[in-house]
Amino acid sequence: MKRLYTIAYDIPDDTRRVKLANLLKSYGERVQLSVFECYLDEGLLEDLKARARRLLDLSQDALRIYGVQGEVQVLGVGPVYGDAGFTVV
Repeated sequence: MKRLYTIAYDIPDDTRRVKLANLLKSYGERVQLSVFECYLDEGLLEDLKARARRLLDLSQDALRIYGVQGEVQVLGVGPVYGDAGFTVV
């Protein structure tokens, strides 16, 4: 069963940051410069984490994955993204 995750990162290196952003785009929607919302099942979540680990320098970079329960509300610009029923990886 898919569930919503909010994924945020802080990466000082431009090359690693771009590579991670491109990876995350294949799993969900960018909602802020360094924040994505992704509907993932357990397998996709584990796949994303494994692929991200290969890109990150764990001594410098931070990637945070938050499981979201309940509704998402937006104040200001930007749509609320729903589960499209499929994931492009």
